Order: sequence, then C-alpha cells, then structure tokens
Amino acid sequence: MTNSNLNRLFVVVKRTTVAMFAMLCVFTVAVSAQEIKLTLDDAPLTILKDSTVTKKIIGIPNNSPGHMVLEIKWHVMSLIPTFNMLKIELLHGSAVMQTTLCYSAHTDKTPRCGYWSFSITETEADKSGDWKLRVSNNSQHDVNGFNIRKEATDLNPFVSSNIESYFVSDCSTKYLRLSGGDVAVSSRATVEKALSGVLTRPGEMRIRAKWHTEALTPQFHPLKVEVLHNGSVVKTDEGYSIHADQRGQSDKIDITINVGANQATGWKLRITNNGIMHIKDFDIEKGSDLNPFVPSFRSTFKPSCN
Repeated sequence: MTNSNLNRLFVVVKRTTVAMFAMLCVFTVAVSAQEIKLTLDDAPLTILKDSTVTKKIIGIPNNSPGHMVLEIKWHVMSLIPTFNMLKIELLHGSAVMQTTLCYSAHTDKTPRCGYWSFSITETEADKSGDWKLRVSNNSQHDVNGFNIRKEATDLNPFVSSNIESYFVSDCSTKYLRLSGGDVAVSSRATVEKALSGVLTRPGEMRIRAKWHTEALTPQFHPLKVEVLHNGSVVKTDEGYSIHADQRGQSDKIDITINVGANQATGWKLRITNNGIMHIKDFDIEKGSDLNPFVPSFRSTFKPSCN
C-alpha cells in the first residue's frame, strides 16, 4: 500500500474512532465534546542519536478526564533515505503511563507512531503534573522534525497534512455522593455532609434526595437542604422526599446549580430538620434503600463540554 493510501485510510479510522468515543458518552449534556488540538513544547525537535529528550504536551486541560490521541512524525538525518525506531514514553508528572517503540507516522513500516490512543481517567486527571513525552533515540542516526503534528515548515510530501494530535473531553454525566452514605437527622437538628463528584470544569449540578421518618405509620416530613461551597450557602430548598408524591406531596427537594471552573472541592450539604420526627436514611441517591416507593435515582453533575 502506498504512503498516500495509508494516510487516507488512517484519517478515516481516526475520525471514525472519535465518533465512537462521542457515542459512548451516553449521558452527555446537549452540547458536543470539544476536540482540542495538541502541540509539543519547542517542536519540531532535533534528537541526536544516543540521547533522550523530554517535552511537555500543550493543550490538555488540567483535571479533565478524556481521551488523548497522538500522531508522531520525524525524519532521519541520513544521506541515504531510511527510517528508524524511537522509544517514546508518555508521562504524567514523573509516572510513565505508556511506552512504545515505533516508526514515524508517515512510514509504511510497523509499528507506526500513528493513532497512539490513551484514555485519561478521572482519578488520573485529578493528579498533579504535566503530560509529557520522553523520547529516546537509540538508533544509528540523528533525527529532526520530531513533532506530534505536521507543522508548516515540514515540506516533505510524504508527511500527510492530516497528521495531528488532539484531546477529547469526557462529557459523560458524573454521580454525586454524600460522604459516608445515608444520614440520620434528629428532631430540631442540623447535619452537614461533604459532597463529592464535581469536576474542575464548568457544568450543572442537580441534587435530589430521599428519606424516611421514624414513625409507626408511614408519614412524610419536609426538610431544609442547603448547598454550601467553601462554607457559603449557594442555594437552598425546602421540600419532601423524592417519593412523597405517593402521598400527594409534590414539593420535593430538587436543586440545580451552575458550577464554574475550578470548583471541584469544598462542596457540602446542610440538612435541617425543624420538625418533631426523627429522620433516617437521608441520601441523594436510592442506593440500597429497599423501600419500593423510592424510585431509582441519582444526583448528577453534567460537565459542560462546548
């Protein structure tokens, strides 16, 4: 297969995979995931034989889970046209995430450094440190033009203009949780519980809740629920459990908050019981509640990916 045909096939495969990744975000908000073009610091690079170079990948958002695709190309500095392999390591901070030995993306040799795919989990995204490439040239030749995209100064006609690297954010809905699980709230009492599951991206938080009264006969009792961020009240609602409509109570706790960037931590719920009945099993999801009248539900955070 010629270089031209290989490049055309590669573009079709790459775009198809991006579409499949977007389809996997089955709980996304009604916006498209943003494809962020990635660059490499100081590229294009010259990497001498028997040397190692480490450079930062520019464009990956901080604390943002998603999917990274790298295409990597370079040229051998030799009088006779040839290709060589490089050892390339993907780093997050000082940790090696993935390693490959490969040829430039524009060659017909395998394995090629074309469509090198890596998923960044929420746990990994929350860790500190830059994303970097560490490149080791253990071959007999120096190389130049090393880059994760084709730059304007690369005039080699065999290097497709479609060679590029990018990052696609994970736009799927995340679930909010209360620290320690469900909560009991005594009569005339207030309880605060930490809230987790919000990312360091803008988005929409929606909190619903359920609970039961400690009474011999089933009864519904309203609660006051406040959402706090770093100690300040952001929003307040007073109402009944999500299953209270079974007894004609329609004013249920349902709180929506638009969250700005860099607000991942410091969220709490303050639950106040002003009544005479003790409350048990307060939670923001059904969880393991066996009561058949409590519908299956979860409180959510939908990241904005436009």
